[in-house]
Amino acid sequence: MLSLSRRTSVGRGMLSLGILVMAAAPLLAHGPEGADSSRLGGTSLWLSWTFPALVTVNLLLATSVYCIGVSRIWKKAGRGRVISVRQAGAFAGGLLILVLALVSPIDALADELSAVHMIQHMLLMNVAAPLLVLGLPGMALLWILPLEARRKVGTWRRHVRPGRAIYYLLWQPLLLWCLYAAVLWVWHLPGLYLATLDHELFHDFQHLTFLVVSCLFWRVLLDPVSRMRLSRVATVLYLFFTSLHATVLGVFMALAPKVWYPAYEGRTIAWNLTALEDQQLAGLIMWMPACMVYAIVVALVVAFWLHTNSDESLPMVEGQTG
Repeated sequence: MLSLSRRTSVGRGMLSLGILVMAAAPLLAHGPEGADSSRLGGTSLWLSWTFPALVTVNLLLATSVYCIGVSRIWKKAGRGRVISVRQAGAFAGGLLILVLALVSPIDALADELSAVHMIQHMLLMNVAAPLLVLGLPGMALLWILPLEARRKVGTWRRHVRPGRAIYYLLWQPLLLWCLYAAVLWVWHLPGLYLATLDHELFHDFQHLTFLVVSCLFWRVLLDPVSRMRLSRVATVLYLFFTSLHATVLGVFMALAPKVWYPAYEGRTIAWNLTALEDQQLAGLIMWMPACMVYAIVVALVVAFWLHTNSDESLPMVEGQTG
């Protein structure tokens, strides 16, 4: 049963990735045909790597802090202890996704097409965030501190009363579910969305809120060590209702009779798309492949649950047989 579920999950993941690739492939292959109407001008798309100072510095800082923290942990406890090699690899994968979303040509193309902008948002919220959470960044950050400071943090955590600290509020699943939904919907309202296209710092703030809120959202599901992680049943419900509201937003965008973001009207022509077609493609990306991530995680949770139950039942079956 486990192997079948895993194959199903992998198949869904490949389908989801395939849809994303097929959605973006025509855009990347053709490139802008009219230099005047494309903000990329005559620059080759594949050379349009951007290195905004704020984003670049933060990526380098996050990488340095994590590497120093993990190296100190492994020096003290042994390689692969506390933070495993797989967890460190997950964090590295999350950082690579951040580079892909924020520095690669995807970022430049996101100013041209709302469909690619949607891919960028989904990479931040549904791919980078869970990978970063799996890497236990909080533990690595803790080990950056001197020994005395680490002890004080540990003492503080042991004496914090439940329900009376922000620390516990940031673990409340209902609050985080609502916050995640609000961030997703509010930032796609035309007024705020268009403002991000005109103001780079505002755009960076949007990406920051997407990433931070998504990390909190996924942490209550995936944090490898916390006892406050949701149960399997709660996880299924948590992700099921998330996929519902995300699907509704995608459907609204895909089936809207008029353009939500007029700023793209002068930019999509160079890519052989109308602004409405571009918006419809963006809605389809949120509707299907992005929401497929939630279904994949649910499938993995159910597969693990079935595997655990089957393992627990084996001794009883063997005893009856004997």
